[in-house]
Amino acid sequence: MVCDQTVARPEISKVKLRPILFIIAFSLFVGFPMLVYGPLVDGHDTYEHLNFTKHFSEQFWQGDIYPRWLVDMNHGLGSPSYFVFPPLPAYLCTLLQPVAKVFHFNAFNLTAFLPLLGSGICAFLWLHTMVNQRVAAVSAALYMLMPYHLAIDFYRRCAIPECWAFMWMPLILYFTARVIAGKQRAVAGLALAYALLIFSHLITLVMFFPIPLALAIIQPPTGQRVRSVLRVGMAMALGAGISSVYLLSALANAKYIPASRLVSRDFYQVANQLLSFGKGLFVHPADGWFQFLQAVSWTAVSMVVLATICGLVAWKFGPRDCRQTVILWIAVCGSAVVLMSRLASPLWVHFDKLHEAIQFPWRFNALLCVGTLALVATCLSNLPPDWGLPKAIAVSGVALITATWLFAYGNVLWRYKVDVAPGPPNERHLISDNDGWLVAWLPPGTNQRSSLIASQGPKARFKQGDGSAEVRLWKPRQIELETNSAAGGWVMINQFYYPTWKAELVGQTAPLEIRAAMPEGLLEVEVPAGIQEIRVGIPVSRAEHLGRWLSALSALLCILWGSRKEPQVTSSETESRLPARF
Repeated sequence: MVCDQTVARPEISKVKLRPILFIIAFSLFVGFPMLVYGPLVDGHDTYEHLNFTKHFSEQFWQGDIYPRWLVDMNHGLGSPSYFVFPPLPAYLCTLLQPVAKVFHFNAFNLTAFLPLLGSGICAFLWLHTMVNQRVAAVSAALYMLMPYHLAIDFYRRCAIPECWAFMWMPLILYFTARVIAGKQRAVAGLALAYALLIFSHLITLVMFFPIPLALAIIQPPTGQRVRSVLRVGMAMALGAGISSVYLLSALANAKYIPASRLVSRDFYQVANQLLSFGKGLFVHPADGWFQFLQAVSWTAVSMVVLATICGLVAWKFGPRDCRQTVILWIAVCGSAVVLMSRLASPLWVHFDKLHEAIQFPWRFNALLCVGTLALVATCLSNLPPDWGLPKAIAVSGVALITATWLFAYGNVLWRYKVDVAPGPPNERHLISDNDGWLVAWLPPGTNQRSSLIASQGPKARFKQGDGSAEVRLWKPRQIELETNSAAGGWVMINQFYYPTWKAELVGQTAPLEIRAAMPEGLLEVEVPAGIQEIRVGIPVSRAEHLGRWLSALSALLCILWGSRKEPQVTSSETESRLPARF
C-alpha cells in the first residue's frame, strides 16, 4: 500500500553523495573524542573490551582463527568468555591492526568509532525508503546524537557490541522494506544484516526481532502479506544459520556460563535497574550507579517527549493509509518505556528468564531510539507547508530537545577532562582482567587471592608429594605435560577449570579424572605413577563442528539467493508492492 499516491517511484531514487558526506562529517563531529583520545578511562566496559580485544587479537595472529578460550586472560589463568561473547567487534579490530601499523592510527579507537558512523549511514538508507534524502539525512544525524546512543552507550558505557547493534537494526529495517517491496535479492541482504546483529549483540536481537515481522504484516497490501512474512522469516532463519559458527556454541555453553549467576548479584537486582520517571528525576543520589540511572531516565524522558510530538504530527498530517505504521512505532516506543519503568517490575521479578536474557531493563532504550527515529522522519516529512501553530510546536520541540542532546554531548567532553582511572581491584576482583563474565563461570567457592598466588607459580605442579611436572606444549585449549612421580597424584595446571576440559594419557583413549582445584579454582588432573605424557585440552565440540557447517551452507545459500536475477515487473506492480512512503 502506497501512502502517497502522488509519488511515482518505480525504484528508490539513487542516493546522492551530499547526504552521505553530511552524515560522515556529523559522525566525525560527535565521534571526535573517541577517534582521538580513545574510550573514557572510567567507561563501564572500557577495560573489558580493551583486554578482550588484546587477547583475542594475539591468539588470532598466532594461528587461532576463532579464539574462544583466551589463554592469557585473567593473569594468565584463561577465560572461556568467547564461547558466548559475540566476536564481530574483536575480529574487526584484529583485522584493522596491520593497516593501523602502516598508517599510524589506533585500531581499537577506529573500531569503536565505526558503528557510530555506520549507524548514521544505515539509518539514512532505511529512512530513504520512506522519506526524501534531506529529511533522511537530518533524521540520521539526530539518530547518532540521541543521548542513549551517543552519550550513554557510545561514551559512558563504551558498550561496543551494543553500539554495533545500533548500526544493524536500521540496516535490517532497510532490507525488510526492500523485501516487502518485492525485491528478491533483498532476502540475502536481510539475512546478512540479521547475522551481523547476532555476531554483535545477541541481547538486542531478543528485543528487536519482532519488529521486522510486524512491518511485514502491516505494510504490504492484503494479498501480499503472507509472502512478505514468509520471506522476512526465511531471511531471519538464514541469518541465524550464517551466524551458527558463533550461535550454536554460545547456546551450548550457556549452561556453563549461566546468566542467572550474573543477575543474582545485588548489582543486578531489578529494583536497581528500572528507570524513574517521577520524583527520582529530581533527587541527588550519592551512589554513582543511581546517578547513572538518573541520567538514563532523563534521556528516556527527552525521547518520550520527542516521540509524542512527532507521533501526533505524523498521525494528524501524514497520509491516512500510513497510520498503521505510525501506530506501530508509537507502540514500540510506548512498550519500551513501560518495560523500563517500575510499572513492569512484576514482569521482571516473576519471569526470571527474561531478566537473565536482557539483564538491564533500560536496554530497551535501543528500541525507543529506533521507534523515535521513525516518528521523527515521518514528522519532518509531513509538516504543514504553512507556518502555523502545529508546525511551530513541532519544529520548536525538536529544536529544544536536540539542544538538550547537545548538552549531553558537552557533558561527555567535560568527562574527558576529568576522566580518571578506576581504583585498585577489590578482593572479589583481584584476578579479573575486567572479564565481565568471570562471576558467571568461575568455579563456585573460588578464592581469587588464592588464584592470584597460584598464577605466580609454575604452570603445572603436583599439589602433594615430590613429583615433577614439565610443560611440553602450552596453547589455547591444548596443553601437554610430562609428569614423573613415584605414587602419582593430582597435578594443578594454571588454567581455570571449565567443564569442557578433558585429559588423557598420550596414546590412550581412557580419560583421566579432572576437577576444580579449590580454593584456587584451577584445573586439576589425577595422573598415575611413573613417567607419563599427559594431554589436556578443550576439544572441538559437536556444536562447534555443526556451527561451522551450517554457517558455510547458509552463506552459500545466501550467495546463491543474492545472485538471482530480479524478475521483470511493470511499474504499477512495483508501485503496489512498495511499503509506506510518507
